[in-house]
Amino acid sequence: MTVVDKNKAIVDYLLTCSTVYSSSLYFNFINAKDDTKQVIAEASDTYTNRNYIDGSVLKQYQCKLVNFKSLSTKPVVKQSGYADENITDLETIQQIVDWINEQNDLNNYPDFGDNCIVEKIQTTANNPVLDGIDASTTPALVKYSITIQVDYLDKSKIIWNKVSSGGDTTTTTTTND
Repeated sequence: MTVVDKNKAIVDYLLTCSTVYSSSLYFNFINAKDDTKQVIAEASDTYTNRNYIDGSVLKQYQCKLVNFKSLSTKPVVKQSGYADENITDLETIQQIVDWINEQNDLNNYPDFGDNCIVEKIQTTANNPVLDGIDASTTPALVKYSITIQVDYLDKSKIIWNKVSSGGDTTTTTTTND
């Protein structure tokens, strides 16, 4: 049984999203510029107090995907046919939220290894969160974030399995040393 680094698994997973793949992606570090992204690990293997009789446990993994975009200080464009940069930037980040929701609907999850069954991936909010503006740079940068939560069943501590063959049910004890 292979132990999978969940941080690496989520980075690999996010890189399959074209919106993420098309920009620079950092992990727990950022060289903040327009259209750079950062994954920040928040909680890994967090128990949900849901233990099952076979020894498996429902857990959660959470990370934050931070997106930096240049800030337009111009007022909203009132003329038809012209885009507002800040609205367009937010729409681009919203595409990541929509992609994650779509992947969940398709049961396309990050690979957490043989001992984990991913049950759900979702964002904790329907829209990107505006975390702040850094006016010390030129151009000023807006910092948006998306919190991603993965619910999964950890089977690494399973103490028994039911094996059915023919009409007989046999209980087997499993040790995970």
